[in-house]
Amino acid sequence: MGRITIFSIEECSFCRRLKAALTARAIPYTDINISHYPQKRADMLSLTDRLTVPQVFFNEEHVGGAEETLELLKKWDEEIARDGKPNETPYTRYVDQIESVAGPYDTRLAPPTGPPAIQNMHLTITRPKEIIEINGKHYTTLQLMKELVLKMPREDLSSWGVVYYDVFRGTDAVTALRDIFQLNTREEATQLGMKLQRKEYIKHEASKGDHTFGDNRFLFRLRPFHTPNVLNSFCAWKHPVENEPINVLFDLNKLWGKLEARHVNKEGLVDHTAIRRDDYYWKFEEDVCEVQNIELKGMGGKTKIAFVLNLYNLMIRYGFIKMGIPATDRNRHAFFEQVSVLVGGHVFSFNDLEHGMLRANARPPYRIARPFSVMDERRHLALDPSLVDCRIHFGLNCGAKSCPPVKKYTVEALDEELRLAAMAFCEQEENVSIDDSSGVVRLSKIFLLVHVRLWYVLKVIIVHHFVNC
Repeated sequence: MGRITIFSIEECSFCRRLKAALTARAIPYTDINISHYPQKRADMLSLTDRLTVPQVFFNEEHVGGAEETLELLKKWDEEIARDGKPNETPYTRYVDQIESVAGPYDTRLAPPTGPPAIQNMHLTITRPKEIIEINGKHYTTLQLMKELVLKMPREDLSSWGVVYYDVFRGTDAVTALRDIFQLNTREEATQLGMKLQRKEYIKHEASKGDHTFGDNRFLFRLRPFHTPNVLNSFCAWKHPVENEPINVLFDLNKLWGKLEARHVNKEGLVDHTAIRRDDYYWKFEEDVCEVQNIELKGMGGKTKIAFVLNLYNLMIRYGFIKMGIPATDRNRHAFFEQVSVLVGGHVFSFNDLEHGMLRANARPPYRIARPFSVMDERRHLALDPSLVDCRIHFGLNCGAKSCPPVKKYTVEALDEELRLAAMAFCEQEENVSIDDSSGVVRLSKIFLLVHVRLWYVLKVIIVHHFVNC
């Protein structure tokens, strides 16, 4: 009996979109997850000569990636609507053209057996929880902050000619706290506000000195809105980091993947608005604050590269949901320059992570200055110049039509993972294309960033192309 076989990886939006499109048409498929069974990557490569995922087979016929398969499904829909044959559906066409055909016989398309190399992680991270008692009721940090975010007043107010965003006056906050927590007097509400300020739930807008919370007209903010460009500022992390830093990111990435999977429509697209209303999103908002206490100082070279690559890729996905996807070049520049993450007491923008940390404080394209100045303490955290690996740029960028074969980077296999990411990037037509008739090579602008040694790698790719064409 024939079947559809998909080679995929964990947390791949293109894989998810393709599977959702098949499921919406009631078409079954067999999934070979090369994140769980990495030995099957060699089978995929030998069958397709491609490293990106998904790769789709109708029996033993290689259809292509997500784009090609979705186009074929769309064609089926159009043909069925045009022909108007009774009882014909995409599923019946699948049965006629694929399931009714014997095969596939190629053992490389056989589903893997045995336990997966990567076990699923639990979404619940065990750690001590701070409990705050208010009027006889107990709240965890997450419960209390969520209550405050949803119910406290928040508006744009001016003071001395300056507009402050997402703030409230002390007197308005006292009224709100009394109502939210059903306190008897304004004095009780004031004492609660002072306690919340000490625990950093509430911050004073300190442009003109720091003031204690009170029943007054000073301006205050909830912590999540105090530094809005810092992604992991939902709460002040009070617990020590007991797990390995890179494993903290793996747990967070798993939680985020679960969150995205809960809000995929029938076309496989993620509903950003629905994500922000999900309880898992609130949990992620709290859990990601653990990164605040991760120390970069003392990390070895490979450990630092793997950590920053994983941090950057996770925070990009989070940032697009929290801040919105930048639609113009100007907005894109502002996003990568201003949206940031707090790590070990230091704030890093996405450009800081890429050019400051991974490129050893190298100048970004079209810039005069380096990310970290001579007096910047972060300069001492940057990667040693001798350890800079030009392939990191391929690890930071996902293809427009398919995903690279690596979704998380490990210290133990970093070199192989970067090699796969570089090869997958270069195999895509929009990144590297060769005009056989003229011998012209067209490259992505990302090559402007890479170290001169990469031109040797590119030369090998070009030679390989002409030898095998």
